[in-house]
Amino acid sequence: MKLGLRLGSTTLAACTLLLTTLALPPVARADDAGTPCGNFDFSQGISCQIEVSGGCTADCTPLKLEAGCTGSCSMLPDIDCSNACQTTCTSTCSPSALDCMAGCHGECDQPTTTTCQQQDPTADCVSQAQAQCDMHCKETCTTPPTDCSQVCETCCDGSCSAQINFNCDFQCFANLQGGCSVQCQKPAGAIFCNGQYVNASDVDACITYLATQGVTVDISARGSVQCDSDGCNGTGNASAGGCAVGPASTDGGSGGLALAVAGLFVGTAAARSLRRRARRVPTA
Repeated sequence: MKLGLRLGSTTLAACTLLLTTLALPPVARADDAGTPCGNFDFSQGISCQIEVSGGCTADCTPLKLEAGCTGSCSMLPDIDCSNACQTTCTSTCSPSALDCMAGCHGECDQPTTTTCQQQDPTADCVSQAQAQCDMHCKETCTTPPTDCSQVCETCCDGSCSAQINFNCDFQCFANLQGGCSVQCQKPAGAIFCNGQYVNASDVDACITYLATQGVTVDISARGSVQCDSDGCNGTGNASAGGCAVGPASTDGGSGGLALAVAGLFVGTAAARSLRRRARRVPTA
């Protein structure tokens, strides 16, 4: 079925420009100044969704906060820690089973757990240590090791980085956990991408920003929402799609926003037509 719709040249050009912009590749990170999504890497395949209420709050755990704190604390590892660690690691290393992440956690988890228990006995120190170690181990274990010397140097750097940055990391996790819990209790909810909490300064603004970068957010947990090219507000049917932040589609997320913008143009054209007709009606 064809629609009898004619757009002015200016309107058509604007629509074409918008659709061309939507086709551009997504920005790699959302930690640039001025973005509302905080410190988060969206460069890989990302699946994002809104979570609300109790189930959302239950997900505000250290293991869900790693992405938001990665890179925030970057003191260099203490040389004494690294040297002692490498000596112990090398003496027990098996050349047939080189695994940097496993080795790093093996060196890091227990001392970090002990530090946590000493500083805050009420914390979930096992999860806290695992999350903090995981961040620093991932940062150092970027290249597969080829021998014991290499794996011990790398995994010990990760372990010692986690230990020297413990207080900074602990505070970062505490701040994110508090912010996550607060957002979960609000109607807008909190954003989680690939299971990790997104520390968005403004949830709806972050959703809209991600839509312009080709990243869609499943908002069905909200139950109802109204979206257009300017963002989300009011009420509506969240499962109906047709907006910038609807469930992911095969067009990479730009199709919903394009439909919403096209709808705005159609509505504008119809309103202008009605005004022209009204001006032609003779007065009594």
